[in-house]
Amino acid sequence: MILYLEAETDISDLVIDFIEVRLRSGKVVSLNWDESGSESEPDNSYYAVYEGVNFDEECADGRAGELEGMQVVHVEPYSYSGQTGFIRIKKMLFEDGGRMMRFEEPFLQTKAA
Repeated sequence: MILYLEAETDISDLVIDFIEVRLRSGKVVSLNWDESGSESEPDNSYYAVYEGVNFDEECADGRAGELEGMQVVHVEPYSYSGQTGFIRIKKMLFEDGGRMMRFEEPFLQTKAA
């Protein structure tokens, strides 16, 4: 599974360690990944691609259906310079074996630690 993420942030060197989501079932899982790449723009835009997405530590391939109705409950940010600020996830697009699932504004804003 691959996750394409678009966000807005005022943290210039943001790296997202993991994202916790509440599934429709009510279970909270941590989305983490095997490989990532990200890019920050001067206009506070942040783009990332996460390959090899896992639910907790289990491979999420073939499990996109479990994401239907999900909601982001926590984003764990990291800043090399120690910056704090806001993160607003604008879009999340999951690709799983040809199936695409898109989420817009899965939550509005979080204050980075």
